[in-house]
Amino acid sequence: MRSSWAKAFHNATILTMSEDEKSPKVLYADPEHGGLRFVVIVVLLFSLIVGFFIIQLLLNLLASETRLIEFATVLSCAFAFPLAFAITWVVEIILKREWHSGNSLTLDDSQLSYRIKRDDNDPSEQNGLSGSIEWAKRVNTLYWYFKLKGYPRAGREQRVSKSWLGVACQLQQDETRLIVYSYVPPQRAANWTEDDAVSEPFIEISLADLYKRAGQNRRFSSSTRPKVDAELLTGTEGRYWLAEQKRWSRGLELTQQDFAYFINYVEKRIGVES
Repeated sequence: MRSSWAKAFHNATILTMSEDEKSPKVLYADPEHGGLRFVVIVVLLFSLIVGFFIIQLLLNLLASETRLIEFATVLSCAFAFPLAFAITWVVEIILKREWHSGNSLTLDDSQLSYRIKRDDNDPSEQNGLSGSIEWAKRVNTLYWYFKLKGYPRAGREQRVSKSWLGVACQLQQDETRLIVYSYVPPQRAANWTEDDAVSEPFIEISLADLYKRAGQNRRFSSSTRPKVDAELLTGTEGRYWLAEQKRWSRGLELTQQDFAYFINYVEKRIGVES
């Protein structure tokens, strides 16, 4: 049974959709892209250095006649760190709002369209990928989730709590496939994983088991995941593993709020057209 927290969140999401349901609605994917992370690190280092010297200068000006001046270096370090983190936090929030990755989804009453920037590691892609899914035609949905523990996490997964879950959705229409996902706390994930009202149930797959099958002694990164073996692909969860493999290379990450909006929008459109 869905928890009362999840029910409240579900109702709040529906209310938000009704108030903010403008057509078209653009969702910007992969908010923590590489360029943003690089700038955030630079801002953090710069803020630490500048903050240290500014605080030390203020201590020399204001506390030169007191014993505090003896601890100027220690105090400068102690105050520089929280100041730098606060500045970096504000800058990161602003950058996420204004500097997008180039990957996006556009939702409107007739279709869902997407654009994925060019992959520099794939020479076959010249201008990136784009496509659309029409609500008036049949749309096949696939929902799944996985735990973020029990295997060597890398990349974006390292920056979220291991107690969280990854939740994902694949939409397919003819040859067009789109995969979106997000990382969410268990309480919020229950909004979907324990919801019997969605068109397809969320199925759990185990990345921990996948890594065990591939060998615990091997080292993997976010770009070199284990190969999904034939037994998994031909098993009852085979289609979910195929989608999960695709997610590693071409999935679009949404924020928790945007993922909630996306799932509810998709479910609404599928319900209208079915």
